[in-house]
Amino acid sequence: MEIKIDRDIFLTGVHKVQGIVESKGAMPILSHCLITTEKDGIYLQATDLEIGVKGFYPAKIVKQGAMTLNARKLFDILRELPDAEIHLKKEDNDWVVLKCGKSQFRLPGLSAGDFPKLPEYSEETLLEFKGEDLKEMIRKTFFAVSPDESRQVLNGLLLETENGLVILVGTDGHRLALIKRTPSKINAPADQKLSILLPKKMLAELMKFLEGEDATYAFSVKDNHLAFIHGKEVIVSRKIDGKFPNFRQVIPTDNEVKVPVNKDALMHALKRVSLLADEKSKMVKFEFRSGSLTLVSDTTELGTANEELEISYKGDEVFIGLNARYVLDVLNAVEDEEIILNLKDENHSCLITVNNDENYLSIVMPMRL
Repeated sequence: MEIKIDRDIFLTGVHKVQGIVESKGAMPILSHCLITTEKDGIYLQATDLEIGVKGFYPAKIVKQGAMTLNARKLFDILRELPDAEIHLKKEDNDWVVLKCGKSQFRLPGLSAGDFPKLPEYSEETLLEFKGEDLKEMIRKTFFAVSPDESRQVLNGLLLETENGLVILVGTDGHRLALIKRTPSKINAPADQKLSILLPKKMLAELMKFLEGEDATYAFSVKDNHLAFIHGKEVIVSRKIDGKFPNFRQVIPTDNEVKVPVNKDALMHALKRVSLLADEKSKMVKFEFRSGSLTLVSDTTELGTANEELEISYKGDEVFIGLNARYVLDVLNAVEDEEIILNLKDENHSCLITVNNDENYLSIVMPMRL
């Protein structure tokens, strides 16, 4: 096998697959990416046996064939090379020579025949998304996914369809984020409600693939596998089994205290005050009074901090303890200049919304004051 390929094109392809490889697994082949030739380019492929990715990239094919290389080492090399043509040539015993300009590397490969096949996936589209919409939906909910591997059903986002809309929901049991958007296409029957758990690793890798508003991404399901397909690129993953919590019952409906706050002012003040918050709980006390919001952190070891913000609130006093990091995650996700803190009292969740999008919300559970 022998190919010549533009360095930037090759780097882009390897970047998209190298996050999936298993660097220290029991199977050394899983730390490699598979490179196979086609008529006018190459396919790059990687898998950890749970998730697989495959993408096509234009290249000059000198000699057809297949090879594998350590994905992360290849990525590190390509990042440091100049913007010039890459020349790859496979030698005996799966060794590969890589040349670029005056640089040359000789790298050990493994047998391409030992590389695991991608799981079978369906090319029948259930849903179709614009790239920018799908990216927004993931970005505005992904932060709420649980990092606790023992709670598998919370290790991803729930995708549901409802009245022509697609809903994405993430929760870790202490907070929740939900977004609804209209997909480009729904091919499922109107009376068939989809409810599918998307693994967080699949979503994290999908974000690397997502492009602008003109790109479309098809979503399909076959048996236990999900796939997002864009042209000659595909990400396929085993879906999460289990029942997602009933998120609808935890969305507050009677938080009648509504406090508009400038997002940037709150974000910067909260970052400052949370510097002295408890390292584990990250609790900051929010004190709402007529015309002002005071943020307070008080820990024996670190000291105290408080900061007052002017707000256009005219109601009764409301105090609530919230995890500062959880609130900052929401503020970082929204683009609006103003957010609305919807409150009831110190024992009920804080519902965070924006004026310009009734189909997006976040919830942060209260902490004991």
